[in-house]
Amino acid sequence: MKDLPRRTLTAFIYGGAVLVGISAPPVAFWILLGIAGVIGLRELLVLRAGRPSIALAVVFFSGLASLGALREFGANGARHGTPEWVPVSLLLVILPTWSADVAAYLVGSTIGRRRLAPRISPGKTWEGTIAGFAAAALVAVGVAMMFGLARTPVTLIAIGLGPVGLAGDLLESYVKRRAGVKDSGVLLPGHGGVLDRLDSLTAAAMFALVVGVAFGLSQLGSEGGLYDRF
Repeated sequence: MKDLPRRTLTAFIYGGAVLVGISAPPVAFWILLGIAGVIGLRELLVLRAGRPSIALAVVFFSGLASLGALREFGANGARHGTPEWVPVSLLLVILPTWSADVAAYLVGSTIGRRRLAPRISPGKTWEGTIAGFAAAALVAVGVAMMFGLARTPVTLIAIGLGPVGLAGDLLESYVKRRAGVKDSGVLLPGHGGVLDRLDSLTAAAMFALVVGVAFGLSQLGSEGGLYDRF
């Protein structure tokens, strides 16, 4: 918790930049993703430690593309009257993932006792992980209720975002452990590099996009549809 002030300041700056990016014209968000991709590639090359991290590279770049695709959905699937420029599907991924990270860090740092994966990520605890899962689910449902999204796919997303995000986080932690480094970079004080900040989000975005496409989340109109709505 001693690093909390610096982490909080960085999180506010980073979060503000992301929110500005997703509310700007789509091309601006794609440019932001491109910048993240270039920085992430540099970090991947450092982390490879003589061996390519294919799995992490696939998740990272596929996740960036998924974030862009979710941004293109705009307000599709939301209730009638939602402004078209509101990236509802993107908010359904970003806000729960951020909430999971915050809850897991705060709970894990204060009352966490049982280590989740000590050989891969010593700082993670079962207590923090469960808190993160719960936070992600609650915020996802909150976003769905705010915009009147379809209940069935959102329920799957709410349940799955936490575990999938954790899997992405552990994958990156494994690669860092293999490379013998604590963080993928130093761009974000208190958080590390771009890979450190986007590992959970990119994995979650891939998962949400698959669920959204499979259930036609982006195609459901505000009136009726195949599923009940929040």
